[in-house]
Amino acid sequence: MTYRSFAIALVSIFLSAAYAGDWTHWRGPRQTGVATDKNLPAEWSAEGKNLLWKVPYGGRTAPIVMAGRVFMTGRHGKKAEDTQEYIAAFDLATGELIWEHRVNVFLTDIVGHRVAWANLVGDPQTGNIYSHGVQGLMQCINYDGKVIWSRSLTEEFGRISGYGGRIMWPVVDGDAVIISFLSSSWGPHARPNHRYLALDKRTGEVIWWSSPSGKLLDTVYSAPVFATYNGVRTLYDSLADGAVHALQSNTGVPIWHYKMSKRGLNVSVLYRDGMVYASHSEENFDSVVMGAVCALRVDGRGDQTKTDPVWRVLGVQAGYASHILDGELLYVFDNAANLHCLDAATGEEHWVYNYGKTGGKGAGVLAEGKIYVGEMGGTWHILEVSKTGCKHLDSDTFKREDGSPQEIYGSAAVAEGKVLLPTISDTYCIGLPNGTAGNDPDHSVPPSPPIGVPAHLQIVPGEIWLTGGESTTFKARTFDANGQLVGEARVAWGTKGIKGTVDEGGTFKSEVGGSVQAGVVTAKAGALTASARVRVLAPLPYTEDFEGMKVGLAPPGWITSKLKGHVVDLDGNKVFKKLANRPSPPFARLRCYMTPPMDAGYAVQADMMGMPKKRFAPDMGLINCRYKLIMMGTSRKRQVRLVTWDPMPRLQKDVLFDWDTEKWYTARLRVDVKDGNALVRGKVWAQGETEPEAWTIEVTDALPNTEGSPALYAYSVGITDSYKGTEVYFDNVQVSKNP
Repeated sequence: MTYRSFAIALVSIFLSAAYAGDWTHWRGPRQTGVATDKNLPAEWSAEGKNLLWKVPYGGRTAPIVMAGRVFMTGRHGKKAEDTQEYIAAFDLATGELIWEHRVNVFLTDIVGHRVAWANLVGDPQTGNIYSHGVQGLMQCINYDGKVIWSRSLTEEFGRISGYGGRIMWPVVDGDAVIISFLSSSWGPHARPNHRYLALDKRTGEVIWWSSPSGKLLDTVYSAPVFATYNGVRTLYDSLADGAVHALQSNTGVPIWHYKMSKRGLNVSVLYRDGMVYASHSEENFDSVVMGAVCALRVDGRGDQTKTDPVWRVLGVQAGYASHILDGELLYVFDNAANLHCLDAATGEEHWVYNYGKTGGKGAGVLAEGKIYVGEMGGTWHILEVSKTGCKHLDSDTFKREDGSPQEIYGSAAVAEGKVLLPTISDTYCIGLPNGTAGNDPDHSVPPSPPIGVPAHLQIVPGEIWLTGGESTTFKARTFDANGQLVGEARVAWGTKGIKGTVDEGGTFKSEVGGSVQAGVVTAKAGALTASARVRVLAPLPYTEDFEGMKVGLAPPGWITSKLKGHVVDLDGNKVFKKLANRPSPPFARLRCYMTPPMDAGYAVQADMMGMPKKRFAPDMGLINCRYKLIMMGTSRKRQVRLVTWDPMPRLQKDVLFDWDTEKWYTARLRVDVKDGNALVRGKVWAQGETEPEAWTIEVTDALPNTEGSPALYAYSVGITDSYKGTEVYFDNVQVSKNP
């Protein structure tokens, strides 16, 4: 055995042994909000009573604990210019900082106080931590803080973050890490949907996609839970279409869904013994009453859309915090900081207790008959609960130096006889000298039925990009009707929409082309078919004048919908048009990524023209390495702007530039990274005129973005629902390496 393999084996044994006291999922090892630790504090204070340690790291999420370390994510920096997202590891016993990893925030409409919205998840098998940042970076980080792999969900897959900051967090099941998000991408994925993406947890390779959602109603932040029922390993979740969904975990194949609300669902569901528990606080799908809590019986198959729930309690507005499931009792936290105790089997309400004044958005945690729950106004409460009632044991309120509350959005974590309580600014670890870890939950998997005949075909990787002339090998495997792996399959391979050949062994060799290609590699085994999404990139320098493209369609492989932008014929010349024929804001902004992220050291250039509507003008520009060069038409003065994060201008510079609508301009954006800084330079001049030697605008970034996708940018201003908004045209796009 080599030293490396010995070290890996040793770490694996260490992690497995420590799992009994771990809290690797934000709702605990059972995904129910219940811990089995003993001798936990019934009272504490920030001044020192039962306080083991405190760190000046906080956030909106729950800490997780794995193998003696606490992992947290939050916002680093108090000023706009130094704001980043952090992921940090601390010693559970002492609170000592072990390592910290920071990433920039960019290309999102999420504001600063909502940075680091998504909970982390840990994988005891590998020791890895998985995160989803507000900028769309999905990262796999090992136990010691090294980034193993990273995917840019926004630039690669068209992730939509929305304005409110609601994003989902990753979860681990088996060999996959699964994340859901709202997206609008290319090809069949151009239609907006709440999609699931399963990645290989070790490599980040795409395993499967699933698009089960109906019409999108909101951005949401729920997270799925997993269970095996009747031999089907199942993912249960609440989605942006107002429905609870069940999918096969190994394949993403939808099993059933149940429509609850006329708005999206934020509360993560709970599962136990064939029952799924869900709630919301908006208008019910079949009633004008606001809010409901319900229990759904899992039958494993069929469409449950028209099936009545086992029970439903109307009028309970529980739309943010996930609940607690403990034996026969279901504890529900509503939006007004009321705790409801319901019978899990019947929905009968045993009691209601008001524990706060400013509203509850953080989920509570139950341990040893005590619930630790935070209140949005900065108060942590400890409640003693049973079937007969609730007793208030303790509360502590926390304020900033200016007297404003240290808001509490996250949940507690319980591990190794200790309780971790986060606020937006700090995290407190409390405990008693005789606190003890909980029992290892039962991880045994119910016996699976015999493996059946193939019913589903899957190609891995499920999505990939290649440079022209590059090769990759796909594998095809089949699953039975229960989602159980049957094995690798012999298939007939083919392609559609892309140039290249695929041999009998599944090796696809792409052809070099002048434009980005986008299509699928297909597989067929009897009556079963499958496809893998493939983009083939043109070599640099890459140019696109749209003359070879079809009118009415978006450029192949570009991250945009034809409803946002497509090729049109303008005065006998084909150009790309950013549309504005729908009310803002759903189609107001265009970030049209042309390739996956590339290392810094390139320039992007395009001709562009903005069209006015009455007194309104659009914004238009370019994106390079997550920096935007914008010709501002929506500002009071015409100017050129360099920015990387609009709501919180960590980096922003404006230069007056009196440009006109209905006139073509050429713009170029170049980024160079050297000696730990990024030099970002932009240039704009009237089309046909001599290119000026001087740059129109430039800035140096001490926190550089070192990679990113080249893209076109536009923002259309709508006037009223009955008028079209402002439009933008692009032509002669170029992406080239810097000399």
